[in-house]
Amino acid sequence: MKRGRSGWVWVWWAVACPVGAAVTGADIYKQHCAVCHGENGNGQSRVQGSLNPPPRDFTGAAAREELSRERMLASVAYGRPGTAMMSFSKRLDSAQIDTVIDYIRSEFMHLQAVSTRGQQLYKRHCSACHGENGNTAMWAQSGLNPPPRNFTDPARRDELTVERMTASVIYGRPGTAMMPFEKRLNTAEIREVVNYIRSTFVPQAEKTPASHPPTRFPQVNMAAPMPNGLRGNIQRGRDFFQGNCFNCHGREGRGDGPRARFNTPRPRDFTSVETRRLFNRPHLFESIRKGKPGTVMPAWGAVLEAQQIADVAEYVFQSFVQPHKKKAP
Repeated sequence: MKRGRSGWVWVWWAVACPVGAAVTGADIYKQHCAVCHGENGNGQSRVQGSLNPPPRDFTGAAAREELSRERMLASVAYGRPGTAMMSFSKRLDSAQIDTVIDYIRSEFMHLQAVSTRGQQLYKRHCSACHGENGNTAMWAQSGLNPPPRNFTDPARRDELTVERMTASVIYGRPGTAMMPFEKRLNTAEIREVVNYIRSTFVPQAEKTPASHPPTRFPQVNMAAPMPNGLRGNIQRGRDFFQGNCFNCHGREGRGDGPRARFNTPRPRDFTSVETRRLFNRPHLFESIRKGKPGTVMPAWGAVLEAQQIADVAEYVFQSFVQPHKKKAP
């Protein structure tokens, strides 16, 4: 029930049609949207006088200026508070929402359709959070903690390797809103969307060759030894970790320590699938030594000797990253 100019109006028409019956953008629009927005997308409908504010007119210049694709995705999925626009996330799946938005933008707003496959995948699965221009959607900057990755930030360019981005799409990012897509996208689609992001948004990123093979499991040598011939002492590393690092990373290395909820972004979960495939001994050593800019993770190389860093890295590796693997000598 929504408040209109003429009093309380029962919005029964938006729920009368069965879910999943529509198959084209035109069908979905006619079934779910036309009753308010009008058959021609101009807001001229039988119910317009009963709704305050009135339904959106998609045909004017104002709509083309104000309605980014990410905003339209959010509006259909979550509704528009203070209006009669309800959430359709339980009535339409992501593909149907994507289809009807493309129909509205093409049919009524006369905007060019998405061209490449990688771009299509990005628009469908990523732009609602990461933004149409890869610099984080406005709503997500304050609505999600931590906010989604800004692909255009030059300071983060070196972090966005093909391997890391592929792993993030496949497995998600624990402690963030980034979900795993391994059941939604196949290997070719993952490759295409990663290539599109890197070639379009990441500043001066090395372009991934078109022939780059689909990478579901980044190849990292998990048996690689510590750098510089170091050998970590797991007991000394445990004492340091449980005396210092657990506050953020947790006693079990899951990123859920007593201070974790105050950290943005959340501390690393050493037991996550991504970490267990990418963080070998050299990676851990360098991460501890250099810290992580933009987070609360300090550069321990300023206060610890190389041997102490190797001790902590060895403890983390054997206890959390690969606790059931055969230990390297």
